[in-house]
Amino acid sequence: MLQSTTTNPAARVDIRSLSKTFPGQKALISVSIGILPGEIHALVGENGSGKSTLIKTLAGFHTPDAGSSVQVDGVDLPFGDPQASREAGLRFVHQDLGLIEELTAAENVGVSSGFLMRRGGRIDWPRHRAHTRNLLARIRVSLDIDTPVARLRPVDRSAVAIARALDQSQGPISLLVLDEPTAALPPAEVEQLYSVLQEVRAAGASILYVSHRLEEILKIGDSISVLRDGCGQGTFDAKSVSHDRLIELIVGENVATAVRDDARARHRATESAQLSESNRVEPDLAPSVFRIRGLSTGRLHGVDLDLVRGEVLGVAGLTGSGREELATALTGAAPATMTLTDPNDVAWLSLTPRRARQLGIALVLANRHPASSIREMTMGENITFARLPAYRKAGRVNLGQERSAALHWLEDLDIRPRNPERTFGLLSGGNQQKAIIARWLNTTPTLMVMDDPTSGVDVGARKAIYDIIRQRCRTGLSVVVCSSDLEDFISVCDRVVVLAGGTIVSTLKREHITEANLLAAITGAQGAS
Repeated sequence: MLQSTTTNPAARVDIRSLSKTFPGQKALISVSIGILPGEIHALVGENGSGKSTLIKTLAGFHTPDAGSSVQVDGVDLPFGDPQASREAGLRFVHQDLGLIEELTAAENVGVSSGFLMRRGGRIDWPRHRAHTRNLLARIRVSLDIDTPVARLRPVDRSAVAIARALDQSQGPISLLVLDEPTAALPPAEVEQLYSVLQEVRAAGASILYVSHRLEEILKIGDSISVLRDGCGQGTFDAKSVSHDRLIELIVGENVATAVRDDARARHRATESAQLSESNRVEPDLAPSVFRIRGLSTGRLHGVDLDLVRGEVLGVAGLTGSGREELATALTGAAPATMTLTDPNDVAWLSLTPRRARQLGIALVLANRHPASSIREMTMGENITFARLPAYRKAGRVNLGQERSAALHWLEDLDIRPRNPERTFGLLSGGNQQKAIIARWLNTTPTLMVMDDPTSGVDVGARKAIYDIIRQRCRTGLSVVVCSSDLEDFISVCDRVVVLAGGTIVSTLKREHITEANLLAAITGAQGAS
């Protein structure tokens, strides 16, 4: 049967009638989920659907409403007690991994689980290093445990966090909870993480896997539970439920229909472009807004780009290809050498953030980037602070004008709630990302450079961000999208350049931007371009 209407009595973790009410909000409403022994159980839903509240309840950080019940291997889980959660065998790896990047893998394990000690209170480093290697060997991972984790590949950092969570010196493991484990991973490293998860499963632990990436959920999950507006929409066999049905369950049928209609419209536009090349102006024939020649940084070597009015240019590549540095280099946020010719045909030999702003170049960071926002400030302040001089009068900020500008963008980009006084850090990830985009649109840019703009946002917010990009490009804005997510390129880009070894190795025009072509180009297959 496709849908499970009741939890399984044989469940390793049996969640029944779980509810959580915050002041003015019901975050969870009688949610029931059963996670079986040794299964990969996916949890999906939009930002704000209740996923984080459910995870934090399992972790002991929230106490649910009366009548809620969670059993682990048939034993009631005490609520509101993180230590009781750990003793019950529940382990958590959050999206930010919780690693101290300046410390090594061995040191991170010790900080979390405790160091192996000698008599006299000194750390027994030989034994502790061996213990760390054994933890990694359990999930068939080998890496330099004495290298600071900041210098490890993203997939290796994830492996360290998972191995640390599986340290049984703190007791046996019943359930490993992974929150967006592939959000920061390039495609080539995602498969390696899948192999790690299979080893975790083989060792006897169940896995609760939280992700917005439905393709990977359907690929590796055994069961999928869906939350919407705090309510459970059911549990489904991953082999029996379709991608489209999942979208309907996550966002509601009306939004799902809009997503499909949007995809069909884009497909028809692509077919039209293929049938009549003469009906569109190719980027290499269209006038450039900015011309970049010889862009070089630590990893980029002599990159040339022509940025065209009204075009969305994608930048793809594996970790280490230089893709991660291009967004900040183009906007003066990181040191780079280049010759940049602006729309007035003036050549610049270097960029600073101030000069980039003067030229109308804006950098939109992912909402999870620490420099993307000031989370303790209000939503309105985050939207307007890049243009505060425009609201200054007699040496003071005109609060009425500032609020009016914020309300305009809340309405224009459908940012919720429509309250500019709302603390930014309390917004869902999708609304945070739209507010960050609004801040830079408020500066009336000529070029907007976006770094992983849909990282960690749900399917509804993703569509909204794509719509914003397309609408602004129709008014003449140029956009560069640097991303690790292939869907970003397929959905909005007119061209995609692929980086490897710090140089452009392939360029795909819109009619050739498909998942197969992108993967072939990114991984260096023959005939990719």
